[in-house]
Amino acid sequence: MYILGHAYVSQNLPSADCGFVINDGMRALMLPDYADSHPFAYEHAWSMDADQAGRLVRSHIAGDWWVHFGDNLEESARRRGWAYLRMGVVSRKYNDFYQEAYDKGLCDSPEPNDSLRGWSHTMMEYSIDTYLARTGRLDDSFRRVREQLGNLAGHADEVCSFFEQQQVRPWSQAVWRHALAYSLRVAIADAPEDFAVLGAVGKFGLDYGAESRKLVLDYQNMIVDEVAADEYETILRAMSDFVHDVDAGLAIPAVPGPPR
Repeated sequence: MYILGHAYVSQNLPSADCGFVINDGMRALMLPDYADSHPFAYEHAWSMDADQAGRLVRSHIAGDWWVHFGDNLEESARRRGWAYLRMGVVSRKYNDFYQEAYDKGLCDSPEPNDSLRGWSHTMMEYSIDTYLARTGRLDDSFRRVREQLGNLAGHADEVCSFFEQQQVRPWSQAVWRHALAYSLRVAIADAPEDFAVLGAVGKFGLDYGAESRKLVLDYQNMIVDEVAADEYETILRAMSDFVHDVDAGLAIPAVPGPPR
């Protein structure tokens, strides 16, 4: 799940106004992605004493927990969430994707830069965003979301304060290279579906141009067509309910932290 998915399932948080999340809260909501701080957040984001930014990070981590690990909170995290359970939809296309990208001159090598499991589950979770983009239900929010995440450098002091909350060195060159690459991909998005498409383009080592976007979107559309709307609506409801319950303090992992 990527930007649209997190924005959508965080609209009904007991602790935050929907308008705030979409219009002003996206830099906090998406912090684990551009800070690359998921392992820390999976362990430490669950406090009910968190400030506003911390509550949005918790919402992000709850959504990621559900899609990666499922809704079992009694045991330690295991890769048994929807993205892993359904990755067979696309895993057979793993080598084809990289070979096609190389043949089209979109990357430097036909050798995959990610594992079969890594590529497949990412394509599945990003398909949630592709489905949401198809429905058009976040079209009105596109420009405001892009403005917030596509200009992290213009809000460097705020971003650095967020980094410190995640125990990330606030002015580390490596941290900012990662954050600014993320921000660039958001800034060059032309439409809602481009957020996840460009996220995948960057993750899988392709150029940022139109042909790379088309290649990824073709694969995303194949997934969405096969999974179909009923299943996406079911998982969006389940994930929204889970994120709501986490925000309300009704669902907290007994063993927080990433898979061991």
